[in-house]
Amino acid sequence: RLVIVGGASGSTGDGEVERAHELVDELGLHDQVVFVEPQPHHILSTYYRAADVVVVPSRSESFGLVALEAAACGTPVVASAVGGLQSLVDDGDTGYLIPDRDPAEFAKAIARILDEPLLADAMGAAAAVRASRYTWAFAAARLRRLYADLTARRLVVGH
Repeated sequence: RLVIVGGASGSTGDGEVERAHELVDELGLHDQVVFVEPQPHHILSTYYRAADVVVVPSRSESFGLVALEAAACGTPVVASAVGGLQSLVDDGDTGYLIPDRDPAEFAKAIARILDEPLLADAMGAAAAVRASRYTWAFAAARLRRLYADLTARRLVVGH
């Protein structure tokens, strides 16, 4: 079953959502596709954990919070190879990055994850590890190391 969570984004978003509903109607896929309205943040992890794969077919993405949240929940991500998604998704390890938003390549990547449960489990585990680099604790530790390194350099140079 395909579950689409959320709503429109960007200037053409409403039209794309409408087209998705029309396509489901045309193809008679009401039993296989479920549209879920945007959810409060505290509910989203339930959807991420229930998913076999999270797909992020963005045209542009400054950071990629959806991909990071899915990864933190141990779910592989198939995403467009744009913006911040390129640093969040490790292609072939935590999911797949798809160049040029190519629908055929998205389909192949999604099918591979769905058809290979051991691969999906390994990707999900790797995704959770990668996502842990984006916690406040990890960022604070990195900043503390950087500060200590810079302070030590200053003491050596300025002695």
